[in-house]
Amino acid sequence: MKAWRIHDKEQLTLDELPIQSVGEGCAKIKTLVSGISLTDILMYRGQLVLRGAPMIIGRQCVGMVTEVGQDVTGLQRGDRVVIDPFVNCKNCTACNAGRSDECEKLICNGVDDNGFMSDFIVASSNALYKLPERIKDSDAVFTEHIALSINTVNKLNLEKGEHIVIVGANALGIILAQVAIYNQAVPILIDTDAENLAIAEELGIYYTINSVDSDPMKRIFTITGGKMAETVAFINMAQMAFGRSLDYAARGGRVAMVGWADVADEITGRFEAILNKQLKVIGVNNGVRMFPAAINLLATRTVDVSRLVRCEVPFSEVGEAVRAGAENDGRYMKTLVRF
Repeated sequence: MKAWRIHDKEQLTLDELPIQSVGEGCAKIKTLVSGISLTDILMYRGQLVLRGAPMIIGRQCVGMVTEVGQDVTGLQRGDRVVIDPFVNCKNCTACNAGRSDECEKLICNGVDDNGFMSDFIVASSNALYKLPERIKDSDAVFTEHIALSINTVNKLNLEKGEHIVIVGANALGIILAQVAIYNQAVPILIDTDAENLAIAEELGIYYTINSVDSDPMKRIFTITGGKMAETVAFINMAQMAFGRSLDYAARGGRVAMVGWADVADEITGRFEAILNKQLKVIGVNNGVRMFPAAINLLATRTVDVSRLVRCEVPFSEVGEAVRAGAENDGRYMKTLVRF
């Protein structure tokens, strides 16, 4: 099999690897579509510590089952599936309490262990979720983003009619705004990128604020009738100030820092608003257990991800695409990989 592996900073190669056998409880997947993530780019840049080298990159994968191992039920050859990259330990206090998304030893494929940028993958059947025919391969790549957004809404206890300020109009921020609308809340999306905000508006996000040419505080004050927002979600890849985001919350509000922990920047700024307003601050870094719900939102077209792909590249050009991503400022949408 062939896989893109990172060996060290700026050392990414397409390697020929031994064919993997299919063990008990596992299935072999022929990869159809994958995505280049910010974690891939940061590892290439040397900004993200390699847990082991060489490591196969890629944390998103849509593929077709080609072989199933013993004791695998519910899957058969020809099924299209999406893979959940997170693996929980099943033994810690959080896992035993049914909170596997808070697992103390949570592992993410493509960050802590080999990822999915390979033409064939052997994975545990527990990590595979079948896709309805109506969901396109390119849309299913965003299942992890949607699952993370659902988990965020749940942890914020977002209620009908509440306002949620989302700081960051990248793919995750735009998806979170759509999930908020599904929950009958009112999203307010803030960014400095006019193009991304325009895409959000086209996808039905009514309130968008470009913080370059307008004052977010004044706009939020007006939109919320002076009370400010009951909830705030700060997308940690947003390249905006977390401290400033706290000002958007109402007294006693709930604030979530959302995203993948490995790409979080160092947090600087003033945080006295947490105490002054008695804010409840939480972190959400995965969508474990939320993949079925995420697939349902895609199948019903509740979440539209059609505008969130920046470009498509063939599997053979992944190295060039990662290098190009490493040279820009990271403010792009998803790069899709076709196999």
